[in-house]
Amino acid sequence: MTTGTNLSIDAGYELSTYYNYVKAWVIYSEKTFGSGDDGINKLVDTMKSKTAVNKLRNDMKYINTLRPDYLRGKYTLLLMKQLPIDRYPELALSANMWLPVQSYYAINGVGLALLSALDQRGREDNHRAFRASFANLLHSYFPPPFCARCEGGPDKSCFSFININTTAAQVIQQSNLQNPSYAVGNSFLGKSLATTRTEVLGKEYEDRRQDKKRKGCQSPKLSKNEKRGIWTKWHGTTICDLLYRMRVQSNYKNPDMYLFAIDNVDDAASHYRNLRYITELIIAGLDLLIVRKIGKQEMMKLNNVIALA
Repeated sequence: MTTGTNLSIDAGYELSTYYNYVKAWVIYSEKTFGSGDDGINKLVDTMKSKTAVNKLRNDMKYINTLRPDYLRGKYTLLLMKQLPIDRYPELALSANMWLPVQSYYAINGVGLALLSALDQRGREDNHRAFRASFANLLHSYFPPPFCARCEGGPDKSCFSFININTTAAQVIQQSNLQNPSYAVGNSFLGKSLATTRTEVLGKEYEDRRQDKKRKGCQSPKLSKNEKRGIWTKWHGTTICDLLYRMRVQSNYKNPDMYLFAIDNVDDAASHYRNLRYITELIIAGLDLLIVRKIGKQEMMKLNNVIALA
């Protein structure tokens, strides 16, 4: 029988893990670009120096297509920013349960708008397809750490890391419960991506085994080649996959970590600010790319609609 104490401990570990992952991304970003609005502006300036960004040309023919997704994403970010966490930090204790959902869907909306502006819109209403397309956007246009990704398989000992200076061995040794402020190198970012990829691939392997069982296979164990067929088709795991994982955990899989964890107001408020800031950074980068495609005048019209909300 699971006791209330065990629930509290398990939920606390889970919550600390996600708090630490988000904090690690903020620490890396602030070391690279600075903090606050200065950090956002430095990220945008860094992106402006990239050749791929400078090759983007104005093309407004998709403006009507991108508008609904863009407004949805920016309205969601506006809601995140309007919650008065600094004045009433205790609000974060409950708000954090929905924050991963808001963060992912804010980025999803603006990301879909950018894909429309780039004429790269496919079947991204499927979250897997969106995350794969978004991985390409991060790789093409964003600087580290946001272009970092985890690739390979079949398991964590075989993963490789792109645009992040760490190895599979270092990531395995990194504790997810260590304070990211004292972590060595980039292993904490790698940990957040590797554990996300492990979870995704684990589900795919299990789904394939269950499919073999349904077809009457007496030995549903997957061969090395079968596993390779799965992980080679998966896009490189990025921060977008991490945010989606957090969204699923808080919305469906494990809301208990918010309900039962013995949390404190300071940690909850800090996490709210951290995840909100990561969301702002990514959307600022997406905004730059969209304005390069639709022009400043059309972008101003979109943002005027949001300002009236």
